[in-house]
Amino acid sequence: MSESPRPAATVVVLRDSPRGPEIFMVKRSGKSGFMPHAHVFPGGRVDPEDGSTQVMGGPSDHDRMALSPELARAYQVCAVRETFEEANILLAQGEPVAEERRALNARETTFGAAARRQGWVVDTSRLVYWSWWITPRQERRRYDTRFFVAGVDGDQAPQAAHDDKETVDSAWWTASETLARFQAGHIFLAPPTFITLGELREHATVDAVLAAGRVREPVAIEPSVGTEPDGSLAIVMPGDPDHPDPDPIPGLPLRLVMSEGRWIRR
Repeated sequence: MSESPRPAATVVVLRDSPRGPEIFMVKRSGKSGFMPHAHVFPGGRVDPEDGSTQVMGGPSDHDRMALSPELARAYQVCAVRETFEEANILLAQGEPVAEERRALNARETTFGAAARRQGWVVDTSRLVYWSWWITPRQERRRYDTRFFVAGVDGDQAPQAAHDDKETVDSAWWTASETLARFQAGHIFLAPPTFITLGELREHATVDAVLAAGRVREPVAIEPSVGTEPDGSLAIVMPGDPDHPDPDPIPGLPLRLVMSEGRWIRR
């Protein structure tokens, strides 16, 4: 029996490069209970303490997220915390501290407590709301995930590093490079990651991604799991005859079909 979706956040961390925006991708551990071995954006569940952490200027985008300021803040602090834990990128005023990261990953402290000790100030304006995905009802472990995009400069980008616990490898790749590695069978991408990378590769700079994010109107995307006549796995999107929601979402395929380890848009 599936559970109610848990609040979660994920961040597409971007830096400019001569080849276009590069994205910091991390590979999940094979021991992970959710999407083992997959290449993902840093992210994870919202902790109860995330909602009480102070942020500079108040939560941003809470109106576009259709959330109260308090709940929007919890999602955004989660995004900042998880990006620090999994990628060593601190989307806040202040410098990352290795011991605080270790303690956070060991669940020996909270992000709010670490922020108070180190004088970190979370600036939610650095996060731009991008999309909203909900895990299919057929899955036992489900998440209500808000996706954000954030740019880092030449000083922060070199600090990026996976945590060697929840994430076991990492790399800076453009969206096109990441998709090419997936198509070649070198990495695995979950459907939301696959779709998001396809959206991001349309933009030539980090500023262009952030500008596009600010005018998007995200709606909840809750796919369903199905099968093709040949038994292949299908991720069914709203608007498909096999999905309970008859209204398609602009820009999304009606379904993704898994064929030889690759997603095919239908």
